[in-house]
Amino acid sequence: MSSLNLSPTEVISQKLTLPCGLVLQNRLVKCPMQETLAEAPFLDAPLQNFRNLYGQWANANYGLTITGQVQIDISGDFVCHGDSLSFPHFEKWKQCAQVAQSGGTPCIFQLAHPGRMSPTGVGNRLVDMLAICPSSVPVKLSDKWLEKLAIKCLLGTPKAMTILEIDQAVEDWKHGARVARAAGFKGIQLHGAHGFLLSQFLSPHTNRRTDEYGGSPEGRMKLVKRLVVEIREANPAPFCMSVKLNSGDYMEEGSLTQDEALDQVRWLTTCDMVDFVEISSENAGSIKESTRIREAYYTEFAEHVVKIEGSKFSIQLSGGFRSRPGMADAILSEAFDLIGLGRTAVLEPDIPKRLLLNTDMSDDEALARPHIV
Repeated sequence: MSSLNLSPTEVISQKLTLPCGLVLQNRLVKCPMQETLAEAPFLDAPLQNFRNLYGQWANANYGLTITGQVQIDISGDFVCHGDSLSFPHFEKWKQCAQVAQSGGTPCIFQLAHPGRMSPTGVGNRLVDMLAICPSSVPVKLSDKWLEKLAIKCLLGTPKAMTILEIDQAVEDWKHGARVARAAGFKGIQLHGAHGFLLSQFLSPHTNRRTDEYGGSPEGRMKLVKRLVVEIREANPAPFCMSVKLNSGDYMEEGSLTQDEALDQVRWLTTCDMVDFVEISSENAGSIKESTRIREAYYTEFAEHVVKIEGSKFSIQLSGGFRSRPGMADAILSEAFDLIGLGRTAVLEPDIPKRLLLNTDMSDDEALARPHIV
């Protein structure tokens, strides 16, 4: 049967085999989100909280779930630290993998580093320890003096990373991938969006370096390329590798343009090492209104991605989906393969099983709860 003759439920229920060989039972993905569940001093996986939350998603019939941010540095929240492969820490990661996949849905680990977005004193970071960034560029969220003062006190001005610090970060990401694989997760996602460290390297606004890790689009992409190559060399298929990228960062000064963002995706689509890319955005508040009222925030950008010649991987589109027909139309457009659900998955953890994949529910009934503010 032609896919054009399928019902919306049948379209989103189709299986998908990723390049690494991992088979997803349908096209719905539980997006990664920041959960802030871990507790000091070790910031290990918080088993009880994790079980309460991921136990619901594990049995909701998603095609894939992606964990919230697992930080590679102790200044983060939910951390892969130097002892994560040792007892008793590693046992917690193994139990997390078992819980997250207890319903048969594969789960991958999102690895992140906050960079300049790390608040003073977070995790085990000392109060006088500066956050790091490709260049010493502080966060600016407002021109109002009180808000500027609050951000300055909370985040401060980051220090530019040295080459040695970049090398250490690479080793930390590779360690995170080792923990994920050993614990039983099916893969990892590199978080290169939302203003965290990798996206700071990718954006000319925060990357003003003049060495090999900056100065040009190729230089700004060097860290991501290095991570993809070195992690894939150590973790061949069927281990899944994903990258989450911005469609743009919407900064007033020296922003990441759509053309440069497309070039970043172009390399990932043709390198034969990445299984899928999640398209996201730095700041949904900056998206033009004509896009905001559509079912997906980032459709315009991703439609350019599908035209890239030699693309050998899948694209996940996340943001704003509410209806089965909207999700099915995105997949039938052949621009996207996976539909990401974030806030919807929080408000209605069982929505795939209860509504979206439920053939007893009409398309008019199977609507996600509105959540745009």
